[in-house]
Amino acid sequence: MRSITVLALSVVFFCTASLCAVASRIWTSSDGRQIEARMLDAFGGEVLIVRGDGQSFRLPMVRLSQGDRQYVAKALQPIHPKLSPLKAVALIRGDSGAQGTGFLLQHLGVVHLVTNAHVVRGSGRIEAVQIDGKSIAVGDQMEMAIDGRDLVRFPVSEAVGGLVKAPELKLGEPCYALGNSGGLNVLTPLPGRMVGAGPKEIEVTCPFIPGNSGGPILTRGGQVMGVATYISRSHKEWWAQGTRFANVRRVAVRLDGVEWRAVSLSSFKKANAILEKVKKDIVAIERWKNIIKTNPRHPDAKDLATKLIRMAAGLGSGVSGISAVSRIPFLQEDAAQAGKYNKELQEELRKLLRLVRAK
Repeated sequence: MRSITVLALSVVFFCTASLCAVASRIWTSSDGRQIEARMLDAFGGEVLIVRGDGQSFRLPMVRLSQGDRQYVAKALQPIHPKLSPLKAVALIRGDSGAQGTGFLLQHLGVVHLVTNAHVVRGSGRIEAVQIDGKSIAVGDQMEMAIDGRDLVRFPVSEAVGGLVKAPELKLGEPCYALGNSGGLNVLTPLPGRMVGAGPKEIEVTCPFIPGNSGGPILTRGGQVMGVATYISRSHKEWWAQGTRFANVRRVAVRLDGVEWRAVSLSSFKKANAILEKVKKDIVAIERWKNIIKTNPRHPDAKDLATKLIRMAAGLGSGVSGISAVSRIPFLQEDAAQAGKYNKELQEELRKLLRLVRAK
């Protein structure tokens, strides 16, 4: 797991109403080759398309026909009114007690409420409220980034408009975070600059804090550069002293090039509950395991070892249950780690049982 502070913590394609807003069409390359697919995004000189079988492709714009390039340019034009950031950003509260930020974003003719997955994690229902007191109607259905990015979006049918994505990112560009800083239900602008960029994330100096999770990082012109997501811990090592790496660093998730999977909020909550139980079981297993290792002659050591083996079996079924409940991209890394732990645990417990039986 990364050392971070969370601010609130095979490709399969599912077609939903919002994802199918852009119809499938024939794409033609400059040398005459064709493919039938739907457009998902365009950024950095490439267009992201997906075929009916779920396979996605990134095509360089320069290799597309003139007609395709014109189609992409038209598809990227906003058809809803562009809202000011203060009108587009919303305060988010979940029935789990979590608080964060979200914002209305229009893309390819559809408006979504975008936020971090960890903001809605564990909630079965969320409320999104704009600064004028109006609620944004969202339901159980949402979409999650399939590559594990900390992103979800809810279709919003009654939205009057939204923000738009920045067409490109520039290192050193002035920007600001806007969100529910500290959970005080007040939108606070926090200026800074973009100081780092990666394939899925950008680093900014905007001093956002817990409560800003899910809020936009904006250019001076109000275009979205990314989504405020986490704060890394400061480094105390000698090599970090005297550099900015000795301080905490703030990271936003990029929105470009994202492929989405339809997921219900309720299934996300159910899968997360299973995962949380697995984590608690791991803590208990580690505690009992250390007791046995410390004192294998303890009169209850054999019974504890037997109980641990039963717990490990239950742990394995719990990890399998996460996949069975729903394939949640945001939870897959944690589930994989739990599965690896359980596999290694089986052999360790067998050795431990042999140890206590020999005493």
